[in-house]
Amino acid sequence: MRKTFIVAKHEFLATIKTKGFIFSLILPLIILLPMVFAMGFIPQMDSEKTQNIGFVDGTGTLQTSENFIPFRDFENAKSALMQNEINSFFVIHADYLETGDVSVYSKGGLLSSPPTRPIEAFLMNNLLRESNLDTALKERIKEPAKEEVITLTETGEVEEKNAAGFFIPYAIAFLLMLAIMTSSGYLMQGIVIEKENKTVEILLSSVTADELLTGKIIGFGSAGLLQVLIWICSGMVAIALTPLSAAIQEIQISGILILAIVYFILGYLLFAGSMACIAAPASTVRDAQQGATIFTMLAILPLIMLNFIMAAPNSTIAKILTYVPYTTSVTTLMRISMVEVPIHELGASLLILTISVIITIKLSAKIFRTGILMYGKKIKLHEVFKYLRELIYTIKNSKQNPLQ
Repeated sequence: MRKTFIVAKHEFLATIKTKGFIFSLILPLIILLPMVFAMGFIPQMDSEKTQNIGFVDGTGTLQTSENFIPFRDFENAKSALMQNEINSFFVIHADYLETGDVSVYSKGGLLSSPPTRPIEAFLMNNLLRESNLDTALKERIKEPAKEEVITLTETGEVEEKNAAGFFIPYAIAFLLMLAIMTSSGYLMQGIVIEKENKTVEILLSSVTADELLTGKIIGFGSAGLLQVLIWICSGMVAIALTPLSAAIQEIQISGILILAIVYFILGYLLFAGSMACIAAPASTVRDAQQGATIFTMLAILPLIMLNFIMAAPNSTIAKILTYVPYTTSVTTLMRISMVEVPIHELGASLLILTISVIITIKLSAKIFRTGILMYGKKIKLHEVFKYLRELIYTIKNSKQNPLQ
C-alpha cells in the first residue's frame, strides 16, 4: 500500500500542476459568471427599465394608457422607432375583432425581444372596457388564476421546493459528468504517454502492475474530486454576489450531496477502469481516444436526453438509464430533482453500479498487466471476452471455495 500511495501522490501533484488542469478550473468560471450575471441582474434591470410602446389603431376603439403612445399611421410609428422615441410598436388591423391579428415591430438586438405580454394586457384592458361586466369579474378575467404548485411525497406530505433547489441537482449532475470524464481522461493519457516513452518499464521494476494501476486511479480521482470542490466553491461565491443569493440561502443541504459524492466515486472508478482497459494495449494517445469514444457517448447520453427525462422522469427510458452503469450517476441525480425516486430504485442502481465497478476494475487489472508492456500488438476483442469469462469463473470459484 505504501508504494500505491506514493504513485497516487505523484500523479495527484503532477496533474494539478499541469496547464490543462489549471485551465479546466478557470474555464467553467468563464462560462458560469456570465450565466449567473444574466440570471441575477438582467431580469432585474429589465423590470426596472421603462419601455414606451407605440400603436396604430385600425379599429379606432383603443384608449391610450401609461407607456402606450398612439400614432396616426405606420410610417409615423416606424419613424419614432428608428429615432429611439419608442422601444417598439404594434399595428391593430381593421378586422382585429374577427381575426385577432396584431403586427408587432421592434429593433433587433442580442438581448432584445418584443414586449408581447404588455401588449396582450393592454389589449385585454381595452376589450374589457367595452364590455358590461362588473369590475370584480373584469379583474378576475385579467388574472384568472394565481397558481401555487404543490408536490406531495409518497406519504402524502407537502414537499417544499424552490427554483434554485430544482436547478442545483442539474448543476451537480453536469459537474459530476465533467469531472468523471476529465479525471478518467487524465488516467488514460497518463498510461499511454508512459507507455510511449518507455517510462512504464522503469516503474514496473519497482512496483507491481496492480500497485501502479491502483495508485494512478487514486491519484487522478483525487484530482478530479478537488476539481469539483473548487468549481462548487467558485460557483457559490459567484452566486453570492448576485440577487440569486437570497434564493440559494433557502436551500437546505439534503441527501443529494451525499448521493452525489457516492455516485462520483463509483462513477469515476467505473470510467477509470474502462479507460485503463482501453489505454493499456493502445500504442498511441490517438488510438486510446478513438477507443474511449463509446464511453464518452454513454456519459453524455443523459444530457442529450435531458428534455425527455425532464418531461417524463418516471418513464421506462429514464428508469433504464438509471440502471445502466455508465448513465446511472447523472440520470439519478436529474430524476431526484423532479420526483421522489423510490428507495428500491436508488438501491438497485447503486448495487448494479458497485458490481460493475468491481468487475471493471478486476478486468482492467488483468488487461493492464497483459497489455502495458505490449508494443505494436493490440489486444483483440475476443481476448477481452476471454479475460471476462476467466474473471467470472474466478469470482464464482471464490464463492464456492472461500478458503482459497
